[in-house]
Amino acid sequence: MSELDKRSVVIIGAGPVGCALATLLRRQGLEVDVFEREEEAAGSGSGNSFNLTLTSRGLDCLPRPVRRRLYLQGSVLVKRIVHHRDGAISTQPYGTTDSHHLLSIPRRVLQAILRDHALRSGARIHYGRKCVAVDTARPAALLEGRDGATAWVQADLMVGCDGANSAVREAIYRTHPEDMWVTRDTIDHGYAEITMEYRDADPTGMHLWPRGDHFLQAQPNRDQTFTTSLFKPMERGAPRRQFSGLSSPEAVHAYCASEFPDVFDRMPEVGQELMSRTPSRLRIISCAPYHHGRTVLVGDAAHAVVPFFGQGINCSFEDAATLSGLLESARSGARYADGAVMENIVEKYSGTRVAAGHALAELSLRNLQELSAHVTSPSFHERRALERRLHEQYPELYTPLYQLVAFTSTPYDVAQQTHRRLSSALFFFSLTTL
Repeated sequence: MSELDKRSVVIIGAGPVGCALATLLRRQGLEVDVFEREEEAAGSGSGNSFNLTLTSRGLDCLPRPVRRRLYLQGSVLVKRIVHHRDGAISTQPYGTTDSHHLLSIPRRVLQAILRDHALRSGARIHYGRKCVAVDTARPAALLEGRDGATAWVQADLMVGCDGANSAVREAIYRTHPEDMWVTRDTIDHGYAEITMEYRDADPTGMHLWPRGDHFLQAQPNRDQTFTTSLFKPMERGAPRRQFSGLSSPEAVHAYCASEFPDVFDRMPEVGQELMSRTPSRLRIISCAPYHHGRTVLVGDAAHAVVPFFGQGINCSFEDAATLSGLLESARSGARYADGAVMENIVEKYSGTRVAAGHALAELSLRNLQELSAHVTSPSFHERRALERRLHEQYPELYTPLYQLVAFTSTPYDVAQQTHRRLSSALFFFSLTTL
């Protein structure tokens, strides 16, 4: 056994990404302990949620048994189903082959599956343990238990998988501000989940009601329910956080009846729901690098993005697979001194993933305009049709940006750069040859 076989890994955060990473590392035989601030039974939800959408980019990072269970409980979506204000419905396929689909799955279901696989693989999950400090030199985390008592836990590799509010990231930035930069931005839009009755809906697509600067989205579930979310700008300067123009149940009813008349009768509780639920802000959190010493950030702890490209969880699973792959490669390579092994690995990981995370943040924000307004534009449909024809006739020369991002493993930053470089030239070429 190499020196790395004796490594121990501590993961802070037992969400989907932390559990996925724990499973991947246990498959290599590494000892893994996961510490989660919430209690095991926590997570009933606050009314602000949406399904996570997996594509081949993220799914291919997971072990086959995990993928099999996800497909058994998720919904395969092959198209957008656009509900226009006049009642017309149009569809837009996500890609050009059967493999070009989304797997939509409620977060709680995804969490349960990944947690189960992490435990089955031999990872140890400790609940009710809050990370309050990090020492990247050892590395070690100071954990606070349910009774308020604190204790340091040390590892050969410390991984922050604790989401957008990452205690690990903040501890690194607070103690080493000269070595890491962090930006935190909120956008005008917020979101809240509402209840919408299913009633014989098409289960094969993502339902979308684009209305300018706001939209309604409904993701069908296998139990014939919708996970429905309203995305809308927030009221500026209001005494309580609320959507712009929706200050009373009556205002909510008038708004929904006007904007979504074809499904208004399927939302009988919408007024009460939006008055009782505080919309959640949408944030973009970026940092660089993704590591310090032998402490490394994975998933939203490194790059929280807005959900408009549906790639946040896929990017996070890519993070986990990249880190796991580097660890596995090091086992069969040269032997380093203990600290140097991990420092070399996390530096390579950070160098690989930072540009991808920053590019995804830009792509996700840009896609807000597409979901809100462009999908109903005739010019948008013409462009998509032309992109499809170009790809079908010249697949080696042109791949639509969405397809490149969602259904290939091309790094997000490379996909972004490639699309910028080729798009105008290929469209000029198409106008003269097709």
